[in-house]
Amino acid sequence: MTQSLSSVASTVVGQYTQVGKIIVGAYRSGAQRLISGANERYVSFLNSREFPLVNDDVKASLINVQTQIAGLVEGGVNSGSDRAEQAIDFVSGGVTGGIKRVAATAERVEEAFDTKALTTVGTLAMMPVAQVSLEIANRAVEGTKRLSARVGAAEEEVAQAVVKAKRVAKKAVRRTTKARA
Repeated sequence: MTQSLSSVASTVVGQYTQVGKIIVGAYRSGAQRLISGANERYVSFLNSREFPLVNDDVKASLINVQTQIAGLVEGGVNSGSDRAEQAIDFVSGGVTGGIKRVAATAERVEEAFDTKALTTVGTLAMMPVAQVSLEIANRAVEGTKRLSARVGAAEEEVAQAVVKAKRVAKKAVRRTTKARA
């Protein structure tokens, strides 16, 4: 299949659009996990301890306030992420539209002068550079996907480490309590 310069350029733009959206998605996902984890730890902290002058109603109120704050932060993250994706789509659409307009103009000029000189020069001079750019964009997408998957795996490992640390801490508290008794 013979590719035109404009189709390769449009594909490169599409690949970088995908890279941008993967990065935004990883940011959104990571931020949501961070907020959720902090919220869970706060609730666990409050419920696992006795505080002077803090009864169950006060704890419930504190948890409610924390949940509301976490919801506001998460809403801000989601809103910012949505706007970032809209900006990516806007820029991508503009660039792709520009590529199509340039290709259509070149085609009209070639038809008007009954020549294929612009296409030939573009293919000979620019196509190798365009192919390299496309390969770089393809690798950027693959690398970003791997990084996003790795970040997700790292977040899971951190969550598991937190659970293990809590277990070790509880065992230490139990041992200390038994030793005092």
